[in-house]
Amino acid sequence: MPVTAPPPEVTHSSAAVEIDNGVIEEARRRQRRRRATGMTLGAGAVVVAIGALLIGGGGKGESGAAGEQSSATPRKLTLVHGRAFLGGQPALMGVTLSLQAGNVGVCVRVVSTGSCNGPLPSASYPVYGGEEALSPEEKVGPEGKIDAIFTASGVAAMRVAHVGTFKAEPAPGPPPGAKQIAFYRPPGSRGTVLPPGSSPQVLQRFEHARQGPALTETLLDASGRAIPIGHVPPTFTLPFSYWQGAQAPPARGRCAMSSSLPGVRTAWGQVATKIAPDRDITEPGWFTCLHTWFSRDGASYETAVLLNAKSPGRPPAMLWGAIPVPGHRGIVQIPPVQREFHFSFPKLSSAQAARDLAQVTKAEGRARAEQFLRQRERLSDKEQTYWDVFVPPTVARLVGPAWVLVRGGSSLAQRMAFLQALHVTKLELSHGRS
Repeated sequence: MPVTAPPPEVTHSSAAVEIDNGVIEEARRRQRRRRATGMTLGAGAVVVAIGALLIGGGGKGESGAAGEQSSATPRKLTLVHGRAFLGGQPALMGVTLSLQAGNVGVCVRVVSTGSCNGPLPSASYPVYGGEEALSPEEKVGPEGKIDAIFTASGVAAMRVAHVGTFKAEPAPGPPPGAKQIAFYRPPGSRGTVLPPGSSPQVLQRFEHARQGPALTETLLDASGRAIPIGHVPPTFTLPFSYWQGAQAPPARGRCAMSSSLPGVRTAWGQVATKIAPDRDITEPGWFTCLHTWFSRDGASYETAVLLNAKSPGRPPAMLWGAIPVPGHRGIVQIPPVQREFHFSFPKLSSAQAARDLAQVTKAEGRARAEQFLRQRERLSDKEQTYWDVFVPPTVARLVGPAWVLVRGGSSLAQRMAFLQALHVTKLELSHGRS
């Protein structure tokens, strides 16, 4: 899960930047050492989430928004015509493509929870993102709970045991033809939602979940018949190599790019060392051949080379949500999907400060704990503005049989300039045509 910066067009206070320089850099290092399994959040959201865990003494449950200020009065979740709201403000829900090199996958977001690098729909499992990780729960918390899945076009509805039947609806954000099925459970509702194809017996492994019913999900076709669910195919994944900084890109990489702009440096990159079609997917998708982060003049740029997942070497499908950039033929942009929120740390009592000092000292050491408390004190009762980013602002253009994609920079003009200066210097598809 690469940690992205907040939208460059929006700035937040220097106090938040101080935390970003320490905690977030460590988060970046940790995230780059493992494959992405969680959602990408804006740096501000990660700042607050880490601060809440290490200084504030705990995080929110699944239904709460990441990084939101805790309150004695929880903000209610509501669902209006398929759109999620948290405390009356729009919440994030949707599907977007993941950029993990060597993968054909998607990221899914439902309010504050989600996953990355899940598979696209297949004939045996027509759901974006595959099965969610099972999270048994005795009952829904005080803010309520929104559950949702995103399905291929052949799904008309979903029956949820003990809850009801819910229609599949088109919704802004998901891929063309995809449907969203969402439902709301009020505070105190009991039971654990089980994804399509799961048996209630799975809850026997979780003793605390036996107190509530198994809310099994059954997908239905247009005639109201249950859609048979087979095996859930794993995310299509092929070998890739990693490099960073001044290291030379791996010689076995199947794709490569360079920039004609002066002063461009490579932060790190991943490149597929094998290319092949994903024969399980039933919907258009993209295989990430190359995923690279560049820097220039203090700005970061995330880039990728995306191939037709079903048939590498043939023209890829249009990117989800893409619209033409006026006056720039052949270039498209994907508007950001993000949410602004505000946060402030309440002032610590001396007793709480002592407890937090002991807690963080045990986990991170005395010097780190004192640094956290100093930063916490500077942030006390000062409202900060942060962004939770699901899809960063993006531009892209076709280069032969591939999309070249750019995110980052401080404006559309910067992204455009960086995109136009990128050149694909290697694209070996000899074993990828079908």
